Amino acid sequence: MVFYVVITLAFVLALLVEGSILSFFMLEKAVPDFFLVLVISLGFLLGERRGALIGLLAGLLQDIVLGSVLGFFALAKTLLGYGTGLLGRELYQDQLLAPSLMVLVGTLTHEFILYFLVSQFIGTGMPVEWSFSRLFIPKALYNMGLTLLFYPLLYRLYYSSRRPKVKLLLREGGSRR
Repeated sequence: MVFYVVITLAFVLALLVEGSILSFFMLEKAVPDFFLVLVISLGFLLGERRGALIGLLAGLLQDIVLGSVLGFFALAKTLLGYGTGLLGRELYQDQLLAPSLMVLVGTLTHEFILYFLVSQFIGTGMPVEWSFSRLFIPKALYNMGLTLLFYPLLYRLYYSSRRPKVKLLLREGGSRR
């Protein structure tokens, strides 16, 4: 239960930081996506169903607060949460290489999904070559760096909350049989 409260607070904090402070840390108009890092990391740890649900909720929240069209972020993050949940069953979760590479590839996939949706339904967009070199790659590197910072914390928090609590029944002068 503590794990889910901390995760909820992390998403609220990520929303506040992403909407306000991160505009000062732009690199070629690319801003790190805390939501995406959390969705991919949690999907990797929790499995495909919970990853898809977390992706859907995080994407809808991001669509409502930061987006101009409802559903684009939700679709992209749901797909990535589900996909990383599937891969989480096959890869080692206790090492940083797998989640870092998944965030790198996941960010590029996320941005291509958004690019496709925007170009198909809204009709505006920049050339894909420019977007790839100026937006997608810097954002993917930003997110990979965030993963190196936050994934170990999420991993420890998740597995410490799963440990069974053992109660020792001791009486005065000896143990209970």
